[in-house]
Amino acid sequence: MGTTEWHYCGVTAAGRSSSALTRLCAPRTRAWAALAGAVMLAHAWLLHGLPPGPGPGWQAPGPRPLQVRQIAPAAPAPHTPAPEPRPDPQATPAPAKAPQAGPSAIPDGPAAPFVQPQPQPQAQAPTDSETSMPGGQPIPIYRTQLPPPARLQYELRRGPAQGTAELRWSPEPGRYRLSLQGDVPRPSALGWASQGGFDEAGIAPLRYAESRRGREARATNFQRDDSRVTFSGPSVEYPLTAGAQDRLSWMLQLAGILAADPGLAEAERQVSMWVTGTRGDGEVWTFTVQGAAALELPIGRVDGTVHLVREARRPYDTQVQVWLDPARHYLPVQVEWRVRASGEGQALRLQASEVPALK
Repeated sequence: MGTTEWHYCGVTAAGRSSSALTRLCAPRTRAWAALAGAVMLAHAWLLHGLPPGPGPGWQAPGPRPLQVRQIAPAAPAPHTPAPEPRPDPQATPAPAKAPQAGPSAIPDGPAAPFVQPQPQPQAQAPTDSETSMPGGQPIPIYRTQLPPPARLQYELRRGPAQGTAELRWSPEPGRYRLSLQGDVPRPSALGWASQGGFDEAGIAPLRYAESRRGREARATNFQRDDSRVTFSGPSVEYPLTAGAQDRLSWMLQLAGILAADPGLAEAERQVSMWVTGTRGDGEVWTFTVQGAAALELPIGRVDGTVHLVREARRPYDTQVQVWLDPARHYLPVQVEWRVRASGEGQALRLQASEVPALK
């Protein structure tokens, strides 16, 4: 029998039996098998969490349940607005841009109501009712017999305050000066002054002024060369009418009219004249005779006075009442001014007088 060569487990044996070869290679085969098993167990443990190796009673775990997770998007972080840049006081502001035409220039929401711009107040020309009698008739021209120089002292009441006042009438050839100075706790000193000349209608004022605490506050100018009346404050002006008076000279003008025509002192008779103040006001004042009246005054009892009333024509117009004494050249012995709407006003009541006796 010939020699046979076997190659097994990397060993070459000639003429040996298979059993001998098996005993020769058994230790090395078991080593490789153990190494392979260890590698497989390590892979199984890493993949499935199995124990590192089999043991007695070991069983492969059943399949794990599949876990599904839903990943929700993260909530956005709260937006914090960036602080507005503060203007640099040294920087020159850029000019504002005009809005662009088109829909982008129209703001959202309801449109703001349109407001018609109001024109600035301007001086208005006087109406016919302010410069003429009702119906457009011209203001009557009266004869006058003006009183001689006089000095009258009054008790002055201005609201709740009480003081004194003095009226001085100083006519001279071709001119006159007339003043009323009041002294009350508030505002402590009041003044009204009129000066001018004379014409065919009687007293012809040139300037009238009102003062407070000795300082001139407002004035009215009778510009006879231009036949107009202007004011130191308001820009309005009036045409100068014959017999026009200011708010002080009217008392002496009224006295001269009744002295020249005593028949006008009868009840219901009327005397009209154009009167202006210093606030741009000017209109016809019509005095209506109420009749004769006896008064109890600080100077004593005065009988036979002529009571006349000028009624207010508007809510904030002035009602005027005056009592003239024929025994004193029809000079006023009592005067009351009162605002129709508020009832505020002032009053003069005669305390003493220096008037030449009637001839």
